[in-house]
Amino acid sequence: MILRRNFTFIAWLLLLIALSALLPSHSLASRQIQDKSQQQYSNLWDRIRNGFALAYPPDAKTIRKIALSYTQNPVALGRMLASGERYLFYIVEEVERRGMPMEIALIPFVESAYNPLIKSNSQTAGLWQFIPQTGKNLGLAQNVWHDDRRDIVASTQAALDYLEYLHNKFNNWKLAIAAYNIGEGVVGKVLSKSLHKGHAVDFYELNLPSEVRYYLYKLLAVKQLIVDSRKFGLQLRSIPNRPYFDQVQIHDHIDISLVTHLANISPAEFSALNPAYNRYAIKILDQPRILLLPVDKKESFVKNLETYQDPQFSWQLYSVKKGEKINEIAVRHGTSLQQLQAINGIARNKNLVLGQKILVPKIEAFRQAEQNTPREKLSSNGLSDIHIVKKGDTLYHIAKRYGTTIDQIKHWNNNDENLSVGQKLLIVRS
Repeated sequence: MILRRNFTFIAWLLLLIALSALLPSHSLASRQIQDKSQQQYSNLWDRIRNGFALAYPPDAKTIRKIALSYTQNPVALGRMLASGERYLFYIVEEVERRGMPMEIALIPFVESAYNPLIKSNSQTAGLWQFIPQTGKNLGLAQNVWHDDRRDIVASTQAALDYLEYLHNKFNNWKLAIAAYNIGEGVVGKVLSKSLHKGHAVDFYELNLPSEVRYYLYKLLAVKQLIVDSRKFGLQLRSIPNRPYFDQVQIHDHIDISLVTHLANISPAEFSALNPAYNRYAIKILDQPRILLLPVDKKESFVKNLETYQDPQFSWQLYSVKKGEKINEIAVRHGTSLQQLQAINGIARNKNLVLGQKILVPKIEAFRQAEQNTPREKLSSNGLSDIHIVKKGDTLYHIAKRYGTTIDQIKHWNNNDENLSVGQKLLIVRS
């Protein structure tokens, strides 16, 4: 009995060792295939063509008709193809790594025209057009600081995970794509009904809603444009078969303007690669954030960030209190009404509402005062002003203006009598 147990244990141990040895080799094999694909093709379009696997329907007239409709608006088609150039290599790599048909990489053309910032009336967002609840189900965070449905890497991984799940469920890529579009419940019911009646389960013979059929046809039409671009009179601009962006992990809060400065990229380029961010700053909540930068900018950004000594984060969220006006909040936080409106997208003459979250400049002096000033010395309503020191200002004149004393101002701000132009002083109202 003991010998039998020992033999069983050894057998399981050997099996686990064999499996653990197999997993890295599988990963290595996948990496080798990708490396070979990079070496084999100089133009990414050729690599994409080589990965197509889905068959056209028996009657391809509808697909050709849709493809021709794309060519009738060459400006829109050109814009869509150009939008995809930043992201295609990454998505192609991931699709190929997972062994999925390359048509999957074309889904963002149909969903969003490869524009991660496209706005939709159905509350969908990002390249892959997730609705809020589906995004949450797939682990895509959505908060006041960022919406990961628009994050290039996070949303792509979520979409491919979901498509793999759907393929495992239906064992058919066309049905998986249909379920991605209209929901697995709808596809499941149609498939179950067809099986119950003993009918075929091929996508083209199922009684699926017409909009789902059209969705797949649009996808195959984009494929046809790429495969037969010359026949359609298209000149596809060559896309280098190499990464456009690289990933950088950010562990601390940082202003987006500082990122663009240290990386030496334009705000438009930052927004195209990092469309998830809703505000003027990147807030680290429960885990580091991933930034995407052009491959030739990553190294200099990392070096510049390591040597940067000044504060990296100058914004904070402020909750509007009862009766507060935006011009009062602007004065209190040492900024202008116009800047506060622009940063928060607040229209002129629009009133704030109780509890509304707005972005305001972060004033360290205010935080220090809260920590260092005895609570009884703060006003009962907690209101305060920020005085920006101008040329010729003295503590005497500032104290007289606000009806306080020099000692109080020094206490609130932890400073001596030396002032500098532009310095921000906290003045607590009595």
